[in-house]
Amino acid sequence: MRSLACAFVLLAACSDDGGTTLPDAAATIDAPGSTATVMEVSCTGITPAAMVVTTDASFSYMPAATTISVGQVVRFTTSTSHNVAPNPSAAKTDPGLAVGFNKTACLKFTATGTFGFFCMPHGFVGTVTVN
Repeated sequence: MRSLACAFVLLAACSDDGGTTLPDAAATIDAPGSTATVMEVSCTGITPAAMVVTTDASFSYMPAATTISVGQVVRFTTSTSHNVAPNPSAAKTDPGLAVGFNKTACLKFTATGTFGFFCMPHGFVGTVTVN
């Protein structure tokens, strides 16, 4: 009986009341010299190769797909209800491919491939193809 009560407490602690929202997950920022393929860099003084934007009125990334060269930077600007998170179902992604809600971040891509990302609350997807 005691183990049943413990199991109930654990399940209750993990349940979702349906009315709460999760806080932004901290973006992974890789240290210089690391082996990461996507890393946040300062937007100051950079002319990004591409810009990806979300607005509260749209449920999409604009553009949804972009192509850059290795070493170039993409500037992401999110709205209050959309974010950017690594897409675990994409063929290739990176933990550094993350931008919180209502944020602007410049992400540098240092390896080739097509990197997938998505909006956590709404599920729409985007890609950055790096040649």
